[in-house]
Amino acid sequence: MKKTVILFIWIAIALSSIFAQQKAVTGRLADADGNPIAYANVALRSVAGDSLIGSAVTDGNGAFALTANPGTYHLVASYVGYERLLVRCQPGDLGTLTMNAKQLETVSVTASRTTEEVDRFVVLPKQEEVEASGRTLVLLDMLKLPGLKVDVALQQITVDGGTAILQINGKEVPLTRLANLRADQIKRVEYSNNPGTRYLDRGASGIINIILKEREDGGSLVAQGQSALTTGFVNGYLLGSYHKGKSEFALEYTLGYRNYDQVPYQLEDSYLDPARTVTRSQRTNMPFWYIDHTLNAEYTYQHDDSTMFVASLQDNFFTKTLDATGTMTETDRGVTTNQSMQQHSYQKDNLPKLDLFYTHKMPHGQKVELNVVGEYATDLYDNTLTYTSGTYATHVDGHGYALSGEGVYSKQFGTTTLRTGLQYQHNFAENDYTLYNTTSAMTKDNTYLYAELQGSIGNNIGYSIGTGAKLLNVTDGTNSQSYLRNLSTARLNWRATNNLSLTAFVQYTPMLPTLAALSPVFQQTDDVEGTIGNPALKPSEQLRDALLLRYNHPSGFYAFSSIGAMRIFHTYFDVYHYDADRDLFVRTYQNADLWYVPYAYAEVGVRGLWDHLNLSLDGTYYHYVSKGLEFSHTRNNFTANANAQFYWNSFVAGANFTLLPQWTLNAETFTMSEMAQSLYVQYRYKSLTAMLTWHCPFNKEGYRYETIGLSAVHPYHHTHWTANNGNMLVLGLTWQMDFGRRFNKMEKTLQNGGYDNGMVKSS
Repeated sequence: MKKTVILFIWIAIALSSIFAQQKAVTGRLADADGNPIAYANVALRSVAGDSLIGSAVTDGNGAFALTANPGTYHLVASYVGYERLLVRCQPGDLGTLTMNAKQLETVSVTASRTTEEVDRFVVLPKQEEVEASGRTLVLLDMLKLPGLKVDVALQQITVDGGTAILQINGKEVPLTRLANLRADQIKRVEYSNNPGTRYLDRGASGIINIILKEREDGGSLVAQGQSALTTGFVNGYLLGSYHKGKSEFALEYTLGYRNYDQVPYQLEDSYLDPARTVTRSQRTNMPFWYIDHTLNAEYTYQHDDSTMFVASLQDNFFTKTLDATGTMTETDRGVTTNQSMQQHSYQKDNLPKLDLFYTHKMPHGQKVELNVVGEYATDLYDNTLTYTSGTYATHVDGHGYALSGEGVYSKQFGTTTLRTGLQYQHNFAENDYTLYNTTSAMTKDNTYLYAELQGSIGNNIGYSIGTGAKLLNVTDGTNSQSYLRNLSTARLNWRATNNLSLTAFVQYTPMLPTLAALSPVFQQTDDVEGTIGNPALKPSEQLRDALLLRYNHPSGFYAFSSIGAMRIFHTYFDVYHYDADRDLFVRTYQNADLWYVPYAYAEVGVRGLWDHLNLSLDGTYYHYVSKGLEFSHTRNNFTANANAQFYWNSFVAGANFTLLPQWTLNAETFTMSEMAQSLYVQYRYKSLTAMLTWHCPFNKEGYRYETIGLSAVHPYHHTHWTANNGNMLVLGLTWQMDFGRRFNKMEKTLQNGGYDNGMVKSS
């Protein structure tokens, strides 16, 4: 006992000696005018080995405080919009340290501390926004960035109505991971509605990159579940990660389950030809069931601040069934019959994928990135359609693979950055159409070489310009086609005042047909219809231009507006013709002449009204022009949406409403998107977040969709709605636990892959 007491006394004396030697490192960060720089990151590192001694965030006055043993250190300070500060120091009061603003950036600060740079917006969320939002998806909805639309209830993100590239620390991630990220882990949000030449080939309209705060050695567990109280709607998410030293391991699982029994369809179809005229009126219910599993294992090795390697292995399992029943009244060549209808459809897919990534920063502002992805796919599709008059079946077994890679080199020349890259993908798909004794094997090779340049002219003008060349080769074993196309983009941004900016951009992008649209395999759908691809399809070319005006007032009021146009030359679409040899109306694909859509968009809103309320209202006017060899159509549409959010401490409530739906004309198809209606409330208590969502509170029909066919050969009007979503309540719970010391992860910016199965499905 006596020895134990002596040991404890000795340990206490030793520890007190160590702590007594430690001294404070204090100081204050300010800009060139002496204004404090709040919420900047400050780190103290050893001179030898650059190991981290400690870190802090400056307070509202720009002050910081650290502790360290006597010695010489490097103090590193960083903040968005300012050059990185490096000071060689010893413990003590360093006084006021000045950080210089970057000349590359054009700055426009708003209430949420938003910086508008040459090619993106950088947002440092306010503390009250972080505390109330709880999750990243809710936080993004609060930020109200130009062109960014977030539907919290449906868990959807779009940029200018198109697809957004989602990233965490520069590494592309699925929406489930980003949506379930805890908001208080976010260091900043980087957003662009101009993805540049690099992502034009993927059809992306924007990029959202979430940069996380430095993390500590240890681990993290995240569990999320959503379930409807009245119908078969379940989402699940699990993420476990552990990081130690230079390594991080992560294991992720995502579940999606639906079991909907109320999906009514009303179909009115006509098939018109002098040799045969058919009219149909169908009333059916198409209940469906599916389950979607995704498992992803990832390993990250960060050798130092300049070098990182990431390997991930992912597998996706998807199974879906559909069992429909209904009635059909059909008039064929003047003879009317009443028939019953039954349909059974089964689909099963498996897609494992291996992704390898490497990046290395070199002296003089140079950087290289390499990414290789391999995918293998198996697909099974079975469909049986039975009328009183006969049975029509399809059975397809498919398999294939895709190999893709990208290499990127970038270099900074003062305020200018040059980036050049090469992308390549090889896709092979083989499908066995068992009932037709036909096998289709198609190969696609896609090579894309690009370069882009971005920089600034003075302090208020930023620019980016890029161009690329795409070489595509498609072969089905008999026929082979090659296409060479250009991709280009240019953007000019002018900061007129601290609150007003003007942006102009233009994009030119080829749009390539899918393997299914090119497939020569014919399949009979029923006694009236059949379908076949068109190997002679040509790529389309899209030209998009826009002028954007942004105004942000320090009080929180903001306004966005844009005018522009989209033109697609030689767009391909499905078309019907009567085939006398088969005595069927066959659906195939052909190129149209022009699809042209001028538009005007406006949004007004206010952030932080009474410090707790966000409100916004937006509207868009579209004028559609669609022209082909045998048709010419025009349509006008005005769509409008309203959004509101109230937040207080850890509580947030929101509403998203479509006031006027969007109708889209594409070739000879006029389609109405859903009338989105949703209310949600969310409360966060420590590591637990609870959310209650009310879908379609004023529409018991659920989400309704309409499609009108304008073809002279096959005019139709189809309406269906997911009644299970009507007046649906969904309860969601998210729990997260973190432990350990900091782990600072580098950025991964490449993400390749994308298998095209080329399968033709009759329905």
